[in-house]
Amino acid sequence: MHATQVQSVSREMPFAIRPLEERDIAKTAEIERDAFPTLFPPTSFRRELKNRLARYLVAWRRNGSTNGATSGPNGPARPQYEVGRPLIGRLLQTAKSFRNERHTTPEDRQFLVGFVGTWYMADEAHIVSVGVKGDHRSRGIGELLVIGAIEQAIVQLAEVVTLEVRVSNHAAKNLYRKYGFVDRGLRKGYYTDNREDAAIMTTGPIQHTAYQQVFGKLVSRHEERWGRSARSLF
Repeated sequence: MHATQVQSVSREMPFAIRPLEERDIAKTAEIERDAFPTLFPPTSFRRELKNRLARYLVAWRRNGSTNGATSGPNGPARPQYEVGRPLIGRLLQTAKSFRNERHTTPEDRQFLVGFVGTWYMADEAHIVSVGVKGDHRSRGIGELLVIGAIEQAIVQLAEVVTLEVRVSNHAAKNLYRKYGFVDRGLRKGYYTDNREDAAIMTTGPIQHTAYQQVFGKLVSRHEERWGRSARSLF
């Protein structure tokens, strides 16, 4: 099977993804309070960092369009989704390359704008929370975090990704449906602040070629709209 050429995107997204670190705890908790003001109890990010089942990624703002990790003449490196090449191998190589972020400063990497948390249980990746700072919403960051979580789940060899979302949160539900999540049921009175029901949403098998091909096209569309992003998954 011949590889399909992916359209080149030269514009860089001013936001990148990396794993949560201990120094990020206070700022991530602040983002959570901003995104979910009625959440109780709040997430103990310190405990989550020690949880073997949990993986958290944070989105951070990159100062300048040329300060991204592993930048080249066409912007920062990122996974390529051509048909006919193993996606897992590409993601692993890309994640490794993003660890060397020589063109960023500690101050850049500490300006956090969002986070996503995933628990890994058996063959399932469960997204437990996605939060973005209020003054940084509608800039493609939430979708970028979902992309990072799915890419991480693929590398972790999870079979499906699942989550709960408020039944009234139509914007989030539409985003998840875009990435292959379908409604699987309800959790009655799931949210403690107002006893709202949660919709359970789950993808199809993310290791299947059909899913990964569609996923790759969605990532490319995100990049065409918002620019290429650097994503360090581990």
